[in-house]
Amino acid sequence: MDVEDYRGKKIRKGTTLRYLGTRTKGKADKICIKENNTWIRLDTTGLYYRLDYLMVIKPEKKKIRTIKKSQKEKIVQKLKKTNYKKKQIIKIMKYPARLMDRELEEVN
Repeated sequence: MDVEDYRGKKIRKGTTLRYLGTRTKGKADKICIKENNTWIRLDTTGLYYRLDYLMVIKPEKKKIRTIKKSQKEKIVQKLKKTNYKKKQIIKIMKYPARLMDRELEEVN
């Protein structure tokens, strides 16, 4: 079943739409005609909207954010470094004499 929005653009199942009241975006999931009104369900909300308040829009491409991944990697690296430093400090606190002997041997 094909219907048209107020601008004359065709709406089918899978068409990307915007509800003008709240600017909710979604794809047409189901089209129903009841009591001389056309109702379209959007997949994002699962709610039915009257055809009069819907507008066909271009589908948006999903943006992949690589910045967050690199930031995440930096944080993980910092945590690994701090954990390594903590382990070294703990070793020094537990066995200070042994470590000092080793360091002296390495220097000589």
